[in-house]
Amino acid sequence: MSWKGTRVLVTGAGGFIGSHLVKRLLDEGARVHILLKKNGPVWRIKEVLNRLIVWESDITDLNSLQSIIPRSDPQIIFHLAALVDVSRSWDMILPMTNTNIIGTINLLTALRPCRYETFIQTSSSEEYGYAEPSPLKEDQRESPLSPYSFSKVSSTFFCQMAVKTFDLPITIVRLFPTYGPSQESSMVIPSAIRDLLLKREFKMTPGEQKREFNYVDDVVDAYLKVAACRKVQGEVINIGSGIPYKVKDVVNMIKELIGGDTTVDMGARPYRKGERMECYCNNEKLKKLTGWSPQVSLKEGLRLTVEWYRSFYSREIQ
Repeated sequence: MSWKGTRVLVTGAGGFIGSHLVKRLLDEGARVHILLKKNGPVWRIKEVLNRLIVWESDITDLNSLQSIIPRSDPQIIFHLAALVDVSRSWDMILPMTNTNIIGTINLLTALRPCRYETFIQTSSSEEYGYAEPSPLKEDQRESPLSPYSFSKVSSTFFCQMAVKTFDLPITIVRLFPTYGPSQESSMVIPSAIRDLLLKREFKMTPGEQKREFNYVDDVVDAYLKVAACRKVQGEVINIGSGIPYKVKDVVNMIKELIGGDTTVDMGARPYRKGERMECYCNNEKLKKLTGWSPQVSLKEGLRLTVEWYRSFYSREIQ
């Protein structure tokens, strides 16, 4: 598929994955519109902001969306905007519901006057919860363990209903852990890099969990391939390498890349309540439908990510 001149709308464009997706779409020649929350973060896309068509709105504000979305008249929509917090907190239920469930419904409602070709809904491996065993397949029943994973499962089900009942061209991509430059979160890779570069002791669990880790450029490539494939509408598709690593081994790789006097305290933190010891995907569906395969090895991806953080924190490191 040629993206040149294609009108694309990206929500969550200022976020980690969204910012990488926006830059790739610009490189491909797409005409990129973004939905930007008022006072939302733009530092990741600051250098390309003048090449984007920016619409200021919040997915929780239906009236605003209905006045904006038809004017953008997108052909392809990548929906990445979400509230992400995997804590097991009752206080997160309403915020997750309002943003991740109602926000998705609002966006699809605002799109009703538009004749779009594809809507890519972003879901999460967190939706599988206690599902056994790994590698996890799309036809396994979801088992949410947090308000966040509940909200993502609910959004997935709503999208599947909308495909069957209203013939909407929606595809759900279920992302497995992603890492890379410009990621600011409490996830293990950015946390370990940040602490070790700043010469702080990195405290972690015993690290025996097996997880897969996907470089952001590979994930963005999968987004584009899925969006270009008309055979996947209505499907849930895992995006991930399916290659598991022990968390402690990944942290040791980061420690070796950073070098110097760095300390890791393995076992200083407990495992999360309900945490699975193995979580990685079966990606045969993605490969069969789109031909996608990861191109960046974990070692190379970590090297590129550490380089970015080293530059980002350069003043504090000196």
